Amino acid sequence: KRIDTIDQKKANIEVNREKMTIKLTINEDNYYTKDTITGSVQLAEVFAKFGINNDEKAWIPSKLGQFLRLNRGVFEDKEKVMVSNLKNFSAKANAEIQKQKDPSGSMAEVYRCQVESNLPKSFSVCLPIFKGTAKQRIEIEFDHYLSDGDVYLQLVSPGANELIESYRDSCIDTVLEKIKGIAPNIAILEV
Repeated sequence: KRIDTIDQKKANIEVNREKMTIKLTINEDNYYTKDTITGSVQLAEVFAKFGINNDEKAWIPSKLGQFLRLNRGVFEDKEKVMVSNLKNFSAKANAEIQKQKDPSGSMAEVYRCQVESNLPKSFSVCLPIFKGTAKQRIEIEFDHYLSDGDVYLQLVSPGANELIESYRDSCIDTVLEKIKGIAPNIAILEV
């Protein structure tokens, strides 16, 4: 609605798909009147709390059980929440270490670890991925990690990752098409 107040030739739009942002800069050549407006797509709070596909988020099984109990509203079947499995977590780990050294200088080091636990391979939840969007059913898998006798779980969802990428790109592309229709002379830069 305010396009007539902007000199399109002195404005630009930076698009950062990885950070899910679009930044409009107006009066780019004047330090005193230069202004920026940033729009972004943000993950839903409950999705972020789960730590799905976040390689820095590792759950202790009992803490994950408590978290799922408090957030059981995201499960389609409230009775299938694995709280008891996580509170009474058990796993069997088989580790194999192989080291070979040859007089010629050749060497090999192999470390294999296989973990079997009482948890199912995957489970489904119904939650929004982005703020302001509808709930979607996604399947989540467990990744087990061993460290100094402790077991850590990470929540992984390849399906959610695909949804994030496609929704992010479609949102950004839709906004850019609208901008091109209203202000065709603004430079659009993909960062």
